[in-house]
Amino acid sequence: MVYDKVYNRHMEDGKFAHILNQQLTGEYFTAKELQYSTKAGLFLSPLEYQQYLAWIEASSLSRDGVIFLPLKTFNSKCIYFCFGNDLQSAIDTYFDLSVGDFSHADDFSQRLEKSRIYSEIEGSVNIENVPTTRKRLKELLEEGAPAQNKNDTIIKNMKAGIDFVRQLPAFNRENLFRLYSLLSKDCLDQDDLLKPGDCYRYDGVEIDSYPGCPYPEIASCMDSLFTFVNQVLSEPQMNRALLTLLPHICHYYLIYIHPYFDFNGRTARMVSYWVYLLSGLQDFPPVISEAINQTKHQYYRAIENSRDAHNDITYFLLYLLRVANDYVITYQNLEALEKEAKNKGYIITETELNYMKKILISYDGVFAYADFLKMAQVEMTKQGALKILNKLVDYGFLREVTSKSKVKLFDINQANIPFRLKNFGFRVAQ
Repeated sequence: MVYDKVYNRHMEDGKFAHILNQQLTGEYFTAKELQYSTKAGLFLSPLEYQQYLAWIEASSLSRDGVIFLPLKTFNSKCIYFCFGNDLQSAIDTYFDLSVGDFSHADDFSQRLEKSRIYSEIEGSVNIENVPTTRKRLKELLEEGAPAQNKNDTIIKNMKAGIDFVRQLPAFNRENLFRLYSLLSKDCLDQDDLLKPGDCYRYDGVEIDSYPGCPYPEIASCMDSLFTFVNQVLSEPQMNRALLTLLPHICHYYLIYIHPYFDFNGRTARMVSYWVYLLSGLQDFPPVISEAINQTKHQYYRAIENSRDAHNDITYFLLYLLRVANDYVITYQNLEALEKEAKNKGYIITETELNYMKKILISYDGVFAYADFLKMAQVEMTKQGALKILNKLVDYGFLREVTSKSKVKLFDINQANIPFRLKNFGFRVAQ
């Protein structure tokens, strides 16, 4: 009987080791795919999948390719990620792209850098359905227009938060509370206010059926994050890959712990930017919130996949790396397109550049004016949309496509796109 138990355990070790090896050397399949996808070809039962997760989580086991993080958890044994081919490929692309020059001292790059900051603010508020426009952003942030409603206040608070983290304050409990206070100033409902003197919430929360950390454990969990981050930051030469992933790890962890009643998502994304600045790498402009806004469904799915896999954050890291890489390529293309247009005597407006960016990042082949409106996430007349698209054709950014129907069709003029088009067609994890 004892022999049978040992034998079965060894059989499970071999089976689970095979699954892990497949995950590390090929595509990193989700729980749903491991159980039901013919592409994965494993067809695990729900029980087998849970046993597989328990096998990875077992504290006595050390698995090659599995990186266990020294972060406290409240509903799983650990937080970890698997450093396999999929993640390595995404990081390699990041490093390859970071060789590019994002600091040209010309008017375009300075204007584009400001546009990136605007996009980050716009993206972060739009992720959580706080409507705004570029015109209103300019009025509030450049012209000093007073806030007229809660949305305006949120935007001003986002700018205050960006200004704060760009001062590179130490990453600790006190400064996180200062950041949260800036972001949430005059925006919280009475029930969402913290108690005087408290840094975190005093009651439980649930987010889309997922529980937040029990409030008595929040402080110790967050302290584990401060310790971990500062340890990695103190030894940046030790592991550049981990340093690159660090902002995204913080992003996930704040969403997972959910230390506040409200403004957790905005705080998590701002913390990601803060840690990115502290890392000293600064290879890329801040485009994470903007990228997430364009792919919100994939963002929330990545969080769900990681939560459902007992805090295997590989899914979340893969999503953020890929979408960030795609945006950097998009910005490279924008810079090259405007320079080419300038050589032809055209002066491109910031609004036109923004429309072209939306097309690049949403591109999925030939499109009509109605598709453009969805890409740009704007409302306007057919005539207004066609006027914009025809202008982009004149600049050489787009080209008209012969159509058998009466609907006018457009395509990206790939002859004028110097860098490979974005990867938004990457496999969407189910």
